Amino acid sequence: MLKVFLFLLRIQWGVAYRVSGEEDEKIALSYLEVREKQYDVKSYLDFFTDPSSTSPSVSGVLVYIASPDKMINVNYLGPASLEEIAKQIIHAEGPSGPNRDYLFHLEEALNELGCEDSHVIELANTVRKILSDLETG
Repeated sequence: MLKVFLFLLRIQWGVAYRVSGEEDEKIALSYLEVREKQYDVKSYLDFFTDPSSTSPSVSGVLVYIASPDKMINVNYLGPASLEEIAKQIIHAEGPSGPNRDYLFHLEEALNELGCEDSHVIELANTVRKILSDLETG
């Protein structure tokens, strides 16, 4: 568990959504419990919109975390090359659809936010190359 929280000390980019109203919250959580079911840790964290700030913009933001414990997180690949990760993504599918679609949408969303994540870009390009090779192979 400690490894998970040490990882979280780094800056992570993303979007937080505020859900208003008890009924809307129930609907959102029931959807997330299905969509995020592969994550084995739920935590409430502080959300910062300014990396240099010492005060969070919002406290108590629910996040789903995939721990590196293969006993409880069956989808954790472990230390792997970019190509191994890409191959797992190509063959994986969750309740919201193929993981490759999720990766491509993540890459696009990060670009729209002005966040250039070299790992996400390299991974998406590796997935595209493998898919292209499979189509022409």
